[in-house]
Amino acid sequence: MTSEPVPRRSKGDGSAPTVGDVAARAGVSRATVSYAFTQPNRVSPELRRRVLAAADELGYVGNDAARRLRVGHSLALGLLVSSTSNPVYAEIAAGAEEEAAAHGRFILVANSDESPERERAYINFFESQQVSGVVAAPVGDVPTELLGLSRRGTPFVLVGIAPGPHSYPAISGDNERGGYLAASHLLAQGRRRLLFVGGTHPHIDLRLAGARRAVAESMAPASLEVVRVQVQTAKVGETVARTLLDRPRSGLPDGILAGNDLLALGLLHGLIVAGVRVPEDLSLVGYDDIEFADFAIVPLTSIRHPSAALGASAVRILLGIEDEEDTRGRFDPQLVVRATSLPVGDDGHA
Repeated sequence: MTSEPVPRRSKGDGSAPTVGDVAARAGVSRATVSYAFTQPNRVSPELRRRVLAAADELGYVGNDAARRLRVGHSLALGLLVSSTSNPVYAEIAAGAEEEAAAHGRFILVANSDESPERERAYINFFESQQVSGVVAAPVGDVPTELLGLSRRGTPFVLVGIAPGPHSYPAISGDNERGGYLAASHLLAQGRRRLLFVGGTHPHIDLRLAGARRAVAESMAPASLEVVRVQVQTAKVGETVARTLLDRPRSGLPDGILAGNDLLALGLLHGLIVAGVRVPEDLSLVGYDDIEFADFAIVPLTSIRHPSAALGASAVRILLGIEDEEDTRGRFDPQLVVRATSLPVGDDGHA
């Protein structure tokens, strides 16, 4: 006597069965479940039968990404980034490539160089190459071309903040928390005239919101000035430093939060060249904790952002090995304190 297939696994919350549920029922790993659907030649016939039987029992049909990867696309995945000159995107690419290689996949990297037009052209190129899926870190909001690509059968995972209601997976670090940590650290060092320098990306808006929250919660009077820039590069940071130095010394901030480490490093260089002592006169905090942060002339305090882990996780979601909900809380930011924000007297620079 056989039992009737269960269309939905009862979890108490009415949610559909997941890859993890199938793996648990079949007694295999999530990767094996993914392979059974997307690369059956990588698992034994017996294991595949177990996985398919478990999926049938649970009523599991796979997420959109897993289903799309079964229909004969290439072994290539696309990776769309807005600027390869930013080490953060290089780290995302490294994490994505390592994870893809572990599953017999290949990554095609496309650099839009902050150009929406080039971004659209690369999305069209990905479709012409029949990539199995796309990891996207776009210039701004999700391009309509990428949404169209998804509707036509090629899934994508957004590495970033998803605007408004959406049906696609999106993963990101907690940018608001990171901005809060940065500003709270400066306030704890006794800094009261803070300046936030950053671009116009949704991530940066959240970092600014976190900084504002820290200032609002401060027990001591403090202010937060905002300077917006078009792009977040070291050269732009140096230009902002020169602009600040046009002010009288009494009008300078005593603590700066930068939207990313490249901006912070440019600011640091421009300030030191002009004779501003960091951290004696002014403390500075960057964001992302890129490798260069630790090798600056004054090592840079930064908010560590797990970029490589984000890239790897995005690939696992595309392959159906991981669910978006499994990533929550994994990418929390961390404050890494170095010499640019040490209190006076705590190190050799003071």
